[in-house]
Amino acid sequence: MSDTGRSDFAHRLERIDTIHAAGGAFEAEGALGRSYFDAHRRRDRRTLPIRALALILIGALLFKGALLAQIGAESYDRRVAELQAGSALDQLGGWAMQADAPTRWIAGELRALLY
Repeated sequence: MSDTGRSDFAHRLERIDTIHAAGGAFEAEGALGRSYFDAHRRRDRRTLPIRALALILIGALLFKGALLAQIGAESYDRRVAELQAGSALDQLGGWAMQADAPTRWIAGELRALLY
């Protein structure tokens, strides 16, 4: 004589083991299970922080523009030329501090606001 309740229970355990072996989890109907939380999990961050690099670039342009507006174009160009005549690190700084078009535009806008 076999107990039908026991065989149903064994069948249920086999089904649960099969689901777990496949990577699933037992979830009650209507409950927020693992699949819900996995779908709403934050994605991995990008390896290159584009927003941070953009903010650094904008900050550098604002800094260069403020310097150019404060000390004037002739003095600024003379100091950049002195940097470019120095060591390799000074030359790199001179290249970075060159007064390009965005820097000159920012300096003009700052000069109009400050003076």
